[in-house]
Parts: sequence; C-alpha cells; structure tokens
Amino acid sequence: MDYRDDPRERQTGEKRADITTIVARDIMSPDFARAAPDTSLYDIITRFSETVCQDLVVTDHEGIFRGVITPFDLMTHLNPIIGVRTRRKVSCIECIVMGDASVAGDIMTRGHLTVREDTPIVEVLRLLEKYHHPDLVVVDERGVALGVVSICAILSHLRIIGHL
Repeated sequence: MDYRDDPRERQTGEKRADITTIVARDIMSPDFARAAPDTSLYDIITRFSETVCQDLVVTDHEGIFRGVITPFDLMTHLNPIIGVRTRRKVSCIECIVMGDASVAGDIMTRGHLTVREDTPIVEVLRLLEKYHHPDLVVVDERGVALGVVSICAILSHLRIIGHL
C-alpha cells in the first residue's frame, strides 16, 4: 500500500514498519515462568499465587519444552477439593498436594502449540486466533523453550509501530 493511501501516514509523513518482516523473536518475552516436570503441586500452587496465574512452561533440565500448565489445568486437578462436582473421589487437598502423582508432568498440557523464533508474526496471530489461546511458546530447532509470545505483547508492539 502506498503511504498516500494511509490517512495516518499522510498526516505525519512517516511510513509504518512492514508487519510482514516482524517475527516471533522480535516480540517474545525471554522471561517466562518455568517449572520442571517433577515440580510438586504445592510449588505450582505457590507459583500461580505469586505470578497472578501466569502460565507455567514445563521444561526438562536441558530446557526442552515438555508442556504448559495453565490455571485451567490446575483448577481441573483441584476441582473436587474446591467443591466443583466431578467424578473423581478425593477427600482432602492435602491428599492431592502430598500425593506421589501430583507433579507438573502429571497435570501439564502436552499438546500446547509452539512456534519457531523465525515464525512470521502474521502466522503467530493466525494460530492464536485459530486456537483461542493467549500465548504461544517459542522454541529453537532442538525444542528448547526460548520465550513466550502473547497476544497482548503483539497488540502493544503493533500499536507502537503504528499498525493499530
């Protein structure tokens, strides 16, 4: 599109950045909440309460992405304890928190979408819209988690560069 066709560019005389050149690495946050697959449920509850329920990216000791724990994953696991009816039979929260099977690897979502760091942001937006998830994990060619790209970070970036 010619800048003369864009009212904002006509007003300021400045050209907007080309959205097709933006990739996931440009917008991802390398600072994200992580957990190991053997992290206890108690520690997961603590982290959620300290990070305002930010998704936890589960990685192994080499940083390889294994899954994500969302607040919904945690709530699904805790539903019988907080009074939401399910078919599971558990008598107390301490039983779940102290249980042998209550670690991150047991409750994480394994099928969470990932993108490579060179994925065009237009494709990232398409995936976020298609799967109705607020963020995607950015991985390298070995599957190492490098960061998280969120819809809010994309919107902020697009506003700053003049696309919104």
